[in-house]
Amino acid sequence: MEHEHIPNWAIHRRLYVWVLSFAAKSTAPFVLFGIAFVEAFMPFVPPDALLIPMCLEQRRKSGLFAMLAVLGSVAGAMVGYFIIASIISSGAGWFIGQEQIQPMVDEFEVRGQLWVFVAALTPVPFFLLTAAAGVAKLNFGLFLAACIVGRTIRYGLEAAIVWWIGERAKTFIEKWFNLVTIIACLIVAASWWALW
Repeated sequence: MEHEHIPNWAIHRRLYVWVLSFAAKSTAPFVLFGIAFVEAFMPFVPPDALLIPMCLEQRRKSGLFAMLAVLGSVAGAMVGYFIIASIISSGAGWFIGQEQIQPMVDEFEVRGQLWVFVAALTPVPFFLLTAAAGVAKLNFGLFLAACIVGRTIRYGLEAAIVWWIGERAKTFIEKWFNLVTIIACLIVAASWWALW
């Protein structure tokens, strides 16, 4: 990997390069699990940044790497749902005002699992929806199912694309994956609203 100069202010880029540095190391699976865990309840580099290079490095293990990302992400989502939401709930009413929180709670009672699924599948910040689901007290079973299905599709699809087409997958995923997942979510959301 060619070393490019990264400005001091570009902390996000430095973090991304640091995450990529683990791709070929023996500790990469543990780092992938940890990143997926943390990214599910607070802002961080998405696990995809490490998952894709790991899958390229060892294509036969793509499925295993995707499973580690899903497990880490779902475990982290539970931290967002229970712990982060509890912290937010204890101070949000005072800080934001209960009248501002109630519309979100009402929306989550109707379509909460859809919002969590969309965040699990697309580039929408997942950590925001895991905490919001906990604050709104979304049914935990529905929350967990939305997390598992959404993250399994996202990471499983990325790993499958890499396994299938190899090095060309990185270019395809970087260029088209977000658009494809957004379109898929729009179709799911439209179907959801049409059925309700």
